[in-house]
Amino acid sequence: MIEANTLQHLVLYLAQDDWLEIGNVSAYAGDFEVDIATRKRLVLSVVRELAEEGYIRIGDLQYRDAETKTGLHWAEWPGNLDEQMAHLEEVYTPEVADDRYWYSVCWLDLTDSGEKVVQALPEPDD
Repeated sequence: MIEANTLQHLVLYLAQDDWLEIGNVSAYAGDFEVDIATRKRLVLSVVRELAEEGYIRIGDLQYRDAETKTGLHWAEWPGNLDEQMAHLEEVYTPEVADDRYWYSVCWLDLTDSGEKVVQALPEPDD
């Protein structure tokens, strides 16, 4: 059960509008945890929890035609959840000051189940 005003709630709420990049998740996690290493563990834990519950899918944005760079769409990462999480842990590096290398490496996609959860929760507090 997702409780209101938790990072889980915020991630689902923000993913409702469109795909949600891991950099935004990390930024909002800063409201819950200031220490970077602890924040990284929190983000990874929340992403795993939400994916295990079937509320989000883990992937990135890809071009349908890489040569012409057209048709940008969301694509789920290959493998099972453990493999996806291992990849996320490798590429999500908030300990690196220059976020150009990790901010947009992963995008979360809200599932229909996740949408139902969001609809049942109030809007997050500011």
